[in-house]
Amino acid sequence: MAPPAAPPTGTTSLSSTTTRARSKPSPMDFASSKLGGHTWHIEYCPNGDRSTISGYVSFHLVLDCDGGDGAVAAEPVNAKFEFSFADQVAKHQATRLRATKVCEFSRDCSAWHVGRFVRREALERSRYLVDDCFTVRRDIMVVHAGAGAGGAAAATAAPSMAGAVESFGRLLDTKLGADVAFEVGGETFAAHRCVLAARSKVFDAELFGPTKEGTAASVVRIDDMDADLFRGLLSFIYTDELPEREDHGGEKETSSDDDDDDDDNGAQSDQKHKQFTWLQQLIVAADRYDLQRLKLLCEEEMYDHIGEKTVEAMLILADHHHCRVLKDACLGFLGSHGNLQKMMAADGLDRVIKNFPSLTKEIIGRFAVVMANKS
Repeated sequence: MAPPAAPPTGTTSLSSTTTRARSKPSPMDFASSKLGGHTWHIEYCPNGDRSTISGYVSFHLVLDCDGGDGAVAAEPVNAKFEFSFADQVAKHQATRLRATKVCEFSRDCSAWHVGRFVRREALERSRYLVDDCFTVRRDIMVVHAGAGAGGAAAATAAPSMAGAVESFGRLLDTKLGADVAFEVGGETFAAHRCVLAARSKVFDAELFGPTKEGTAASVVRIDDMDADLFRGLLSFIYTDELPEREDHGGEKETSSDDDDDDDDNGAQSDQKHKQFTWLQQLIVAADRYDLQRLKLLCEEEMYDHIGEKTVEAMLILADHHHCRVLKDACLGFLGSHGNLQKMMAADGLDRVIKNFPSLTKEIIGRFAVVMANKS
């Protein structure tokens, strides 16, 4: 019996030197590779794939021809894919996920895109940029493939963790076998003790420790958290993906590329503020329940929000909840382009200076290093 096929994943190293050199959103192609039984290549758009999102880095995943006639296979290929940053040293440890829905690649539509992968400014000050290069990992999972010309089933990907994650997500939705309930913000949530305990040491202690809560005859009550936040927490625990914020009508708020590009600037600013608040709340909850991966995902998502008006609050949050990645990004922001001087002149770090002496020392230390490098 042949061994199972390797998971359909791969890494591609990209140079960021062109992010400032190209004025038009024209893509650059990268070499094709065979994953999941099909041939694919990536298109990289350092200035977005259209003028309205020129401040972003965009990626396209393109299905190449599988035969020798130069045409895409006649049968559509359904696949789920994601792009993520990969560490420059350990390239298989993806830490920023951009999961997509299942997409159909066909002769009519051979490419799908992630238009707003990351803001270019956020990339340029992130820890992923090393020697003007960054590494992007693309993961592809063929969900379904049609029969080939001879009637045999086309190749599909070997089962992977992505399928297991989807199964756990359905488990949360259906509540099948749920054996514990939580009352949060006036709502009741059904869950599974073993899943919670496996994902969080805090839940493990609460549900199975000496002071265990939530027996068959009781409900675990959480008074200091709202329902939407706890729903997001459960979503991460079961799916391992960053939960999306929901509006008051219950619909998810996303930064989808299908958003109207002509949205009012005020509305966009309001949505960005709400997303910023949501990420802050998730970090607090992740720290409380010892969900380190959720905390890391939130930290990296907050790169887009670093600015003169937010950096002080983000520094305090990062310091209090031990967010090393976010703190480094904020200190990096203060140490570049004279931002620290501008913040000090505008009293933008007053709260830090008055109430957080150790954090103030770190800022001064970072500033000293920057000045030494300039001299």
